[in-house]
Amino acid sequence: PAIQNIFGVILFLRLPWLVGKGGLIESFLVVVVACLATGLTGSSLSAIATNGKIGGGGNYYLISRSLGPAIGASVGLCFFMANALGSAMYLIGTVEAFEMASPAQIVT
Repeated sequence: PAIQNIFGVILFLRLPWLVGKGGLIESFLVVVVACLATGLTGSSLSAIATNGKIGGGGNYYLISRSLGPAIGASVGLCFFMANALGSAMYLIGTVEAFEMASPAQIVT
């Protein structure tokens, strides 16, 4: 889910550029692939979550309980890195959105 957030920032800030460079059909295919990835991730997470009570660790707790502690630790590390990169991407996306919303002022 964290990588989908990063793709969301990239997709909505770069969608006009994507349509201009790739065309309407290719841009539509990118959106369809992103929606499929989101749907598959949501359905797989819901399948894991319905196995019982969710503990205090959230996603990490679910995965480590279902797949074992070794895989859970590696997935937890990937979650940590994805969240760190996601927060940086959100910051860059916010700054770019502010830059697009406010025109540059020329100081004379």
